[in-house]
Amino acid sequence: MPVCVSRALAVLLCLFAASAWAQAQSSNSGYDFRVDDVRVVGVQRLEPGTVLTYLPLSVGDRLSEARAQQSIRALYDTGLFENVALQREGNTLVVDVTERPEIASFSIEGNKNIGGEQLKDALAQQGLAQGELYKRSLVDQLEQELRRQYYANGYYSVAIDTEVKELDNNRVAIDIDVTEGEVASIKDINIIGNEHFSDDELRDVFELKASSPAYTHPLTFWRSRDRYSREKLLGDLESLNSFYQNRGYVRFNVSSIQVSLSPDNRNIFLTINVDEGDQYTINDYEFAGDMIVPQTSLQRLVTVEPGQTFSRGDVDASANSISSGLADFGYAFADVDPLTRVNEEDKTVDLTFFIDPGKRAYVRQITFNGNDKTNDETLRREMRQFEGAPFSRRGVERSRTRLARLPYIQDVQVNTEKVAGSEDLVDVDYDVTERAAGTLQFGVGFSDAQGFLVNGSVSHSNFRGTGNRLSLRAETNDYAKSVGASWTDPYFTDEGVSRTISGFYRNTDQLIRIGSGFDLNSVGGAVTFGLPITEYSQLRAGLGVERNEINSAVNRNGEQRLSDELAEFIDENGKEATTYELQTGWSRDTRNRTFFATRGTNTEFQFNIKGPGSDLEYYDTSLEHERYFRVGAWVPGLSDKMVLSMDGRVAQTDVWGDGEDVPPYDNFFAGGARSVRGYSNGGLGPRDSFDNPFGGQFLTTLQSELVIPTFLESDNKSTRLTAFYDIGNVYEDASAFEASDLRKSAGVAFYWFTPFFGLLRVSYAAYVDDPDNDDVDRFQFSFGVGL
Repeated sequence: MPVCVSRALAVLLCLFAASAWAQAQSSNSGYDFRVDDVRVVGVQRLEPGTVLTYLPLSVGDRLSEARAQQSIRALYDTGLFENVALQREGNTLVVDVTERPEIASFSIEGNKNIGGEQLKDALAQQGLAQGELYKRSLVDQLEQELRRQYYANGYYSVAIDTEVKELDNNRVAIDIDVTEGEVASIKDINIIGNEHFSDDELRDVFELKASSPAYTHPLTFWRSRDRYSREKLLGDLESLNSFYQNRGYVRFNVSSIQVSLSPDNRNIFLTINVDEGDQYTINDYEFAGDMIVPQTSLQRLVTVEPGQTFSRGDVDASANSISSGLADFGYAFADVDPLTRVNEEDKTVDLTFFIDPGKRAYVRQITFNGNDKTNDETLRREMRQFEGAPFSRRGVERSRTRLARLPYIQDVQVNTEKVAGSEDLVDVDYDVTERAAGTLQFGVGFSDAQGFLVNGSVSHSNFRGTGNRLSLRAETNDYAKSVGASWTDPYFTDEGVSRTISGFYRNTDQLIRIGSGFDLNSVGGAVTFGLPITEYSQLRAGLGVERNEINSAVNRNGEQRLSDELAEFIDENGKEATTYELQTGWSRDTRNRTFFATRGTNTEFQFNIKGPGSDLEYYDTSLEHERYFRVGAWVPGLSDKMVLSMDGRVAQTDVWGDGEDVPPYDNFFAGGARSVRGYSNGGLGPRDSFDNPFGGQFLTTLQSELVIPTFLESDNKSTRLTAFYDIGNVYEDASAFEASDLRKSAGVAFYWFTPFFGLLRVSYAAYVDDPDNDDVDRFQFSFGVGL
C-alpha cells in the first residue's frame, strides 16, 4: 500500500475517534434532559423567585446546550450576579449564583475643585451610589472620568486612590481619596506663523495668560488666568479666530496646537501654529430671498460698505440688524443668513443677505412671572406691546425697559415663544425679579450740637402691589422736630398722568444745618401732576404753599446767637413769611433702569416761583443731567461691565418782582454724598459772621464715577463699587462764581441696595485741593435714600 494512502487512512481514523469522543462528552454534560424541577442556590438578598423570573425556561422544558447558554447570558445580563452556573441533579436543574455585593457606603474625599454633590448625583445615575450593586467597571470608569476632568482643568499631578472594603452580608464600602496637587500654570504661550500681528497683540485676545513676567497681567494671580483649562483654551482659540476674521483674514486657520508639560507636571507650554492667509475686502453686497420690505429700508440696516476690510463681526451685526428690523414689522422669527463668496483673484468678498422672514406673527398673550408682590395690572400698564397686535421687537424691548425702570423691580428677562400648533401666534413672557419695595430708616445718636436724636422714615414704592408710592418720615432731637408725608399715584389717570400730594411740619430750635442759630417753624404742602408728552419725557406742574416763622435763638448758655446776615434779613423782611409756589418742570429719561443704570441719560429741569400774594417773591431753577457710558464699548480689552457715569447740576435762586431777599433757609448748600464727597453735608461755600456755613444762591456740581466690576454682583444690579471724582461749590450768587473756588475730591464708593433699609452708601475721599476753611468728612455713610 502506498505511503500516502496509509497516511490518509490514519487521519480519517483520528477524525472519527475525535468525533465519537466529543459526542460522548456532550452526552455526559447533562445539557440534554427534560427539566422536572428548578432549584436556586447561592442567593443572599434576593428571593429564589426573583431569579426564576429572569430564567428563560420553565419546568417541563427540555434543556439543551443552546438553551443553557441562553439562560446563563440572561442571568448575567441582569447585572445582579458575579457568577452563574447550571448543574444537573437527576432531572432537577440547579441554578448556582453568586450575587454582586451591595454598596453600603460611598465617599469621595479631597476633591476640592471638582464638585462633590454634583459628581455624586451624576454617578448615582450610572448606578454608583449607596444601595446599588457594586461593579468594578463602574469604579474604573469613575477614576478615568475624574482624571479626565482634573487634566482638563490643569491638575496633571492628581493622584486617585480607590479602596473597596468587604463588609458582612455581602456588602462593600467604597472610599475614593483624591490628592489634587497643584494646578499646572502656563509658563509660555508661543504663537508661530503670525506675520501681520505681534505675539503680544494676539496674547491680549486670550483669556489665558502666561505666568512669565514678560506678559503677566496685574490681576493674573487674583483671577487665576495663568491656570490651564482645556475649555478656556478652546474659547481662546475661538477668540483668536474672531480676531482675524474681524480684520479681513477670511482664510485664517489654526493649523495645530501642542500642549507640553514640564517633567514635574507643574508648568505648561502652549504652542499654537497659525496660517493667517491674505486680507480681504468687501466687493459688494446684495439681498435675496423674500423681500417683504423695500430694499432701501434694508440698506439702512446694513453697517458694512463696499471697499471696507471684511469683518465677520460687522457682517453678523448687519444680519442681526436686518432680523431685528423685520421683527419690528411683526416677523418675530425672521432668519437672515449672510452668505459669502470669496474671490481669490482680487482678494475680495461678495455678500448675499438671504432673507427668510417667515410668517407675520401676532401676540396671543403676555404673561408675567415672579411678581409675587406686584399686581399683574400694575405691570401690564407699562406694556408697549399689546395682546392681539402684530409682534414688534421694539415694543417688546421698550416694555422690558419700562418694567426694569420701576423702583420695585430689580431685573427683567423676556422670552418670545411660538404657540404650539400655530404658525403666526407667539406668547411673550416677562420674568421679573422684584426688589424690596419698602424702605425703613431708623437712627439713634448723640452729637454735641444737637444732643440726643432719633430719626426714622418709612417708604414704600409699591404700596399693596399697585405701584403707588407712600413715604412717611419723622425726626426729633433736643432742638428739632419734624414730620412729613407724601403719596404718589403714577397712574392717576389711565393715560399715565401722575399725582403727588405732600405735606410737612418742622419745628427747629436751632437750624444746625445752616449753622446760624435761629428757631424756624415751617408747615407746608403741595400737589404736583406729571404729564407724559413722549415715551421718554414728561412735564410737571403743581401748586404749593408754605409758611415759615423765624425766631431768635439762644445757645445752651442762654446767650443770643443771631448772625449778622440773619439779623439783616429779619430787619428787612420780618420774621414770618407765607409763600405760594408755582412748580414747573420737564424731564427726559432714557436710562435702562432707575437704580444702577448702565446706559442712557436723565435730564431734569425745574423752575419754581413764589408767585403773587407771597410775602417773599423769589424763584429757584435748576438743570441736572446724568449720562451713562459703557467703557468697554470704547476701549478694547476692558470689561463691558465697566460703566462711566457723569451727573452735573447747576442751580440758582434769586428775587423777582418786589422781592428783596432770598430767605437763608432756602439757600443752596454743597458738600456731602450728593454733591462733593469728602466734605461734610452743607460744609462748602459762604459762611456767616460766626464762620458757619450759610449757603448761597448759585450752585454747580459734577460727579463722575467709574463702575468697577466686582465678584459680589456680576451684573451690578444690587451692588456697585465705583471710583469717583467730584467737583463743585456753592456761591453767594452767580456773579461770584470763580472756577478757582471749585472744590475737588476723589475716592472710592460702595453702594448696596439692601432688602430692608434701601440704598446704603459708603464713600472715602481724598482731597485734590487744600480744604482750607471748609468742613471736611473723608468717610461718609448713609442709608435709606435713593440715588
